[in-house]
Amino acid sequence: MSERLIDGDAIQTKEGLIFYVFGYEHPKDRYIAYVKYIPESLKDLFNIEFLPWTWRLKNRRYVRPAKLYSPENLKKILGVFENNFPQYLYNCPYNSKTLIAVPKESMENVFRPKERLTELLAKEELNRLEELAVEWIRLVASKADLDLKFFGIHGSLCLGMESEKPDIDVVIYGASNYRRVHSTVRRLVYKKVMKPLYENEFDKYRRNKVLYKDVKVVFNAVRRREEIRDVYGAYKRMPIKTVKFRCMVESAEESYFRPAIYKISEYRAADEESRLPPEMRPKEVIAMDSTYRGLAYEGDLLEVRGLLEREVPVSGEGERYRVVVGSGRPGEYIKVKKLY
Repeated sequence: MSERLIDGDAIQTKEGLIFYVFGYEHPKDRYIAYVKYIPESLKDLFNIEFLPWTWRLKNRRYVRPAKLYSPENLKKILGVFENNFPQYLYNCPYNSKTLIAVPKESMENVFRPKERLTELLAKEELNRLEELAVEWIRLVASKADLDLKFFGIHGSLCLGMESEKPDIDVVIYGASNYRRVHSTVRRLVYKKVMKPLYENEFDKYRRNKVLYKDVKVVFNAVRRREEIRDVYGAYKRMPIKTVKFRCMVESAEESYFRPAIYKISEYRAADEESRLPPEMRPKEVIAMDSTYRGLAYEGDLLEVRGLLEREVPVSGEGERYRVVVGSGRPGEYIKVKKLY
């Protein structure tokens, strides 16, 4: 466990809770994360809606929140942790908020997508889902001319969970590799090797879900080690107010990752409260909610409602502004208007 965990790696704690690491900025002694699977024995502590099926990991049964990112759920989950597991709450001095963060001493098991794929590739006997996952990755890697080292197995397959609703969750490491996989999958869909899957309005933009031999496959991007530039504590971020505005996407190069980053221009306030002097107009929209990953491209117009933050370097001068969608406040969103 000497190598630092990154976005999408999973942690099982001593209480049996399963967290997913979020992003790439973390204190030295803990990992900022969100709880994804809760032991069924702890279910009654959480006054939230759960998905109607369960997962099993070894001898323990798990449930999963129906909405991972809603402000209402976040508030309730924070309350449960405050009352029952306060060691997982972290008052972040740099982001001006209370976060869920897993202390290293509470970690029992770690699950890394890249290591899990390596295990499956070496395994002599695979079950049907494992076999299809390896088959899909080998097929796409070959057609995209990519090494298998740039792929990983995410989700319940990574944890070795048994599920009533199994699917295949694939990680692609690196922005350029993800774009190659994305275009390759589109070609394979066109050739009817697999079928597109649209479960909500955003899937038609994102196009990262397919049906392969009647099994759902989802693929997402994670930064390669050399792409990680985030350093925890490099900036102090202060919330200002909620703003609603329209803008144009200048760059979506980092929108595939989590958090998704859209570089923007042409800020236009949608109401009087959102009018800002030129020096306070944001240059980035940061989507913490995975719903908004990979939605827009350069030249697209966005309508955004989110939290305006002031960002100041800790060891230097200057300041900049950004808008966060998925800050925990209600009513935040991104809408995309395509120009083609």
